[in-house]
Amino acid sequence: MKYYLLFCLFALLGGFITGKAVADESEPDWASKPVICGTVDKISSITRSKGLELTFGGNGLANSVNTEAPASVYVFLGINPETKEWALSEVSDDEACIIGYGTGFSIDAHTMKKLSKPQT
Repeated sequence: MKYYLLFCLFALLGGFITGKAVADESEPDWASKPVICGTVDKISSITRSKGLELTFGGNGLANSVNTEAPASVYVFLGINPETKEWALSEVSDDEACIIGYGTGFSIDAHTMKKLSKPQT
């Protein structure tokens, strides 16, 4: 109880000093970032040229400044186990985008086991 009261005191003082609440529950900000987009064939040729193999895929939704409603997309992760390159891509009906890429990745076997257990 003593630690809880100290937390509340620091939260109150922090709010007075910064003007922000410690446990601020406001909505997250949408950020724009560079994304490479093109035809499905063009993006596929880029991922193939890098030797990326499909590792994960799933249906999702993507927001855009060009449309009000989210668009249905297929998001997938491709990795090259030899070069350690990876790319996260999304494909809609008429366009594909690489939304993240990099080098170096790790797969935590313990976490993967927990995620792949039957959810019954």
